[in-house]
Amino acid sequence: METFFPVLHSVLSTSALISDILPDYGIGEIAACQFFTGGFNDTYRVRTVQGSTYYLRVYRKNWRTLPDILYELDVLNHLRIKGFPAARPMPLLDGRYYHEIHAPEGLRYAALFSEAPGKDISYDQEPEEMSFRYGQAVAQLHNAVDDFTSPHQRFHVDLELLINTPLRNIAPFLAHRSDDWAYLQRFTADLRQRIVELPITALEQGFCHGDLQGYHAYVDTDGTLTFIDFDCGGYGFRAYDLAVFRWCSRLQEQEDRRWEPFLRGYRETRPLNEVDVRAVPLFVGARYLWHMGVHTQNAYDWGCEWLNDKYFNEKLGFLRAMEKDYLGNDG
Repeated sequence: METFFPVLHSVLSTSALISDILPDYGIGEIAACQFFTGGFNDTYRVRTVQGSTYYLRVYRKNWRTLPDILYELDVLNHLRIKGFPAARPMPLLDGRYYHEIHAPEGLRYAALFSEAPGKDISYDQEPEEMSFRYGQAVAQLHNAVDDFTSPHQRFHVDLELLINTPLRNIAPFLAHRSDDWAYLQRFTADLRQRIVELPITALEQGFCHGDLQGYHAYVDTDGTLTFIDFDCGGYGFRAYDLAVFRWCSRLQEQEDRRWEPFLRGYRETRPLNEVDVRAVPLFVGARYLWHMGVHTQNAYDWGCEWLNDKYFNEKLGFLRAMEKDYLGNDG
């Protein structure tokens, strides 16, 4: 019996996807299937002879469980029923929304999504107006999922995911930087305590997209924003969903132009408690931690060379600046 060296992650053959997987969706004759992008998962762009475009996401093994995936697909189908503009999962001919693929590394799962209409969001022109509209759309998203339920279990966007797990993943990469590791432990303990004392029980919770950076949506000709990529979403703190937008605006040195219009757009569309507003800067800090955490968590697959001193100098510099600006500490 022929055996192969163990594989952690494989890139699937596009010709095999065309012949063995895509016909099960009944979307018509396939004109092209291209490996579009990698990252948390692998995405393939699929074009049909009839001119339709779809995106096939093949989830990485050990990144999302099947219940995680089914929960995400339930969210998207809930949004479809609600009439909220988001990517649509496409059913197989047998009615399921996921496909099993026996890859070299083991069983992987795939889901096919319709193409979102429009073009990429841009803040190059009228960034305040775009931020305002994005805030409105995020509020509408939260309105649409307030009554969402699923029988499937999925990870929660809680302090374990945002603070505790990242700290464990980062630890081996700072073993030679004892001062920075001590700083990070002190910072996370302080951040956790501040969130708990808001108090944490007063924070609004519900389904969160988890990656609303100001992007992950397309703008149609009529101005409609259609949201995509719910892979990081789950039940959690709504203040975190807002904080991700502020975090990205800060990274792009556009916080002064984007945050206030975004928050105003959100609050004109959906009520927001003051305690949640106060929580946003704290969750910006949690987002910095989460971001470093997923990078280090996935080093086994993405490689570790780039997770070097330059990387941590930059990321910890961001964290110290955020702590000084938002928390009044000098790091």
